[in-house]
Amino acid sequence: LEKRREQKENKEKVDIVEEQKEKEEEVVVREYKRLESFEVIDGQMAYIATEEGLSEKDYPRPIVIYNHGSTFVVNDKEDNPLLGDLRLYADTNDKNGFIFAASNAHGDNWGNAQSIEDNRKLVEHIKTNFHGSKDLYLLGFSMGGLPTMNFAHEYPENIKKIALLAPTSYASNWNKKRVEKIMDLDIKIWHGDKDVNVPYSMSRDFVARLKKEGKEVPIITLEGKGHFDIDTEYIDNVLEFFQEK
Repeated sequence: LEKRREQKENKEKVDIVEEQKEKEEEVVVREYKRLESFEVIDGQMAYIATEEGLSEKDYPRPIVIYNHGSTFVVNDKEDNPLLGDLRLYADTNDKNGFIFAASNAHGDNWGNAQSIEDNRKLVEHIKTNFHGSKDLYLLGFSMGGLPTMNFAHEYPENIKKIALLAPTSYASNWNKKRVEKIMDLDIKIWHGDKDVNVPYSMSRDFVARLKKEGKEVPIITLEGKGHFDIDTEYIDNVLEFFQEK
C-alpha cells in the first residue's frame, strides 16, 4: 500500500512538472517571419503570405483578400511598387492570425466577371494548399472597391468584414435586389475629402444609396486627405476593424 501511494505521488509530481513545461512553452513568443509565395492561378499571378513555422494547431487561419487599384499589378518583381504595400499588409495580418493574399485579377478589371472568378479561385487555392479557413475578410483600395463588392455580392456566405479604402463604387448599380445580398455584411469605408482621383462624393453617394435600401454602412471621413494618403497608412485601423467582434 505504501509503495502504491509513493508511485501515485511520483506520478502527480511528474504531471505537475509536465503541466508547468506546457505553460512555459505557451508563453514563448515566436519570432515572426513572413512566408510568401507567388503562384499563377488559372493564368493570374497571386501573392500569398502567411507566418512561417506554424504548426497544425495554428490552422485553419481566416483569409484576407486584397484587391488593388488601377495601374497596379501583382507580380514577383522586386521593383514593383505594389509589392512593398502587399508585404506591409501581409506582415500586419499574418502576425495577427490571418493569411493575406491578392490576385492580379486581370489588372485594370473594374470589377468585371473575370476578377470575381479570380478572387474565388484564389480563395479556393488558399483553402486547399495553405490551410485557410472558410472565413473571409475583404479589403479593396481604389478600383479594388469594385471587384471587392462584386465578389461580396456573388459570394457573401463566408464574408466576415469588408474594408474599403478610397473605393471606386457605382451607387447606381446597387438596386434593392443587389443590396439584399450584402445586407448582413459588416462594411466600413475610409475616404479622404480631398481625393481628386476617386472623389469623396462617390463613397457618400454609395453609402446614401445603400441606406435608402435599408443597409447602413459607416464612412470614416478623413479630412484633408487625398487619394494616395489612404492605403497602407490605415493598416492598423483596418486590422482593428477586422478583429472587432
